[in-house]
Amino acid sequence: MVDMFILIVPPASGDELQGLKRGVIELVDLVLVNKADGDLLPAARRMKAEYTSALKLLRKRSSVWHPDVLMVSSLESKYGDQVWKVALDFKKKMEESGKLFLKRSNQQNACMWDYIKNEIMTSFRHHPAIQSQIHHYERLVTSGDMTPSVAADELLESFMTRHEHNRGNKK
Repeated sequence: MVDMFILIVPPASGDELQGLKRGVIELVDLVLVNKADGDLLPAARRMKAEYTSALKLLRKRSSVWHPDVLMVSSLESKYGDQVWKVALDFKKKMEESGKLFLKRSNQQNACMWDYIKNEIMTSFRHHPAIQSQIHHYERLVTSGDMTPSVAADELLESFMTRHEHNRGNKK
């Protein structure tokens, strides 16, 4: 569960901004440029400007909150209050708009479905019918003699047939 997604980046990361996976920057609620002190302060300022520009190019995810970029330093504690103020402002705006509740609800549902997928996968992988066949199908797929989708379909068919058979015996 995450209420606020904060990305912490180093100041002297060169062209890493361009290499940053777009998915991460699209999720961010706040970017912190770390080590904004001493010799790295000018680089931190440049990185802050780059991220600020990059965030302006992205589609707005929320009508209530627009991601910000701040500089921070563990050596100089002058930036901590600013970060805390932004975090509290984020929480207030998200709560007042109902978006925080919605975000948490969506995350809870995603958690439930992830748990179900993991349990099904565990059940599938540990099923005796699958364990006895999986290496055979992996070899066929690896060698190119069978497509991944056909192998998956056959393994699933085997699992479902045996699973249905076992359920029928329990009735």
